[in-house]
Amino acid sequence: MINRIIEISEELSREHRKDPDLISRMETARQGQFPRFLMISPISRCSQDLELFGMAMGDAFRGTRVPGVPLLPPGRSRILWGGPLAYNQEFPDKRGVILTFEQDEAESMIKESLDNLALHPDIKGIPIIVFRVDYEQGRARIMVHGKGRNYELENRLLSRLQRPGSLDSSTLVLLCSDSRVRPPVTPQGVPMAIQTLGGYIPKYSGTDDETLQLAGFFAEWLPLDAASRQILILAHGNFEGEGPSCGAGRASLNPESVKNPFLRSVITELQHAALPFEHHQPKNAEERVKSLSLAIKENLLSYPAVHSFAESHPAHFIEILLIDTVSNVLSMTDI
Repeated sequence: MINRIIEISEELSREHRKDPDLISRMETARQGQFPRFLMISPISRCSQDLELFGMAMGDAFRGTRVPGVPLLPPGRSRILWGGPLAYNQEFPDKRGVILTFEQDEAESMIKESLDNLALHPDIKGIPIIVFRVDYEQGRARIMVHGKGRNYELENRLLSRLQRPGSLDSSTLVLLCSDSRVRPPVTPQGVPMAIQTLGGYIPKYSGTDDETLQLAGFFAEWLPLDAASRQILILAHGNFEGEGPSCGAGRASLNPESVKNPFLRSVITELQHAALPFEHHQPKNAEERVKSLSLAIKENLLSYPAVHSFAESHPAHFIEILLIDTVSNVLSMTDI
């Protein structure tokens, strides 16, 4: 399946180069990223949310929430959404934070999530747009709240709604929050995704934090239709010779230069995670994200359900691939 996913990424890249708007966006992407939104989506719907709201390359920086449970306070969910929100603070044109929930998720859980989102030090002054979504029909409704709204923006997003494509619930990708990279299309549709800074997830801690939520997600997901499960770790950067590096990967080469204290703590964790897999000082961010990918794989295997599944299934259950920041073309890696 890996070869076919790579082929699809190449085919889509060729198609994109025929689209004047996408060509323009790719040129902009070479200069940097300037997203207008931070989108925090359930793992099971990350890819579909981009299609649902018609988000193109560069439109939305990404964060992640575990479906069925509330967002934790930022101090207990530094990686899944706290870090991406802190990184988002650096962008000049912040229109809003979009938070999505499935239509059957409890209203009390949504309220708790909003309360915890509002605790983040970098949310001040940014409108929060909350949607309850029927993904099968491509419909959504606004959730009313008192945490800061923008009615014009809410209506504009509602007007852009479109039914998303098929979900490949057998494939999970770990990918950077970067607005220029999208989860790759598989033969079955768009995959589930965890999008964080550098695609990083921490080791399972066994305490009441985001790793406990992730452990619950893995335990629920892996036993179902087990034979077809696949996890892809995607390291992004300048892998075709003409694009930008991963910003989080680059920052992790010198975390002391990061001024935002919340963000610095996350970037420092990325650095510390990657160091054991490096035999020399990385020459660039591309080398760093490759070693970080090995750390991510090791951390994945610390989750009980992932570890158990890996022991009884082929080694290629977890694969590491490279993805170019601009073209989004996938390639194999030599690590």
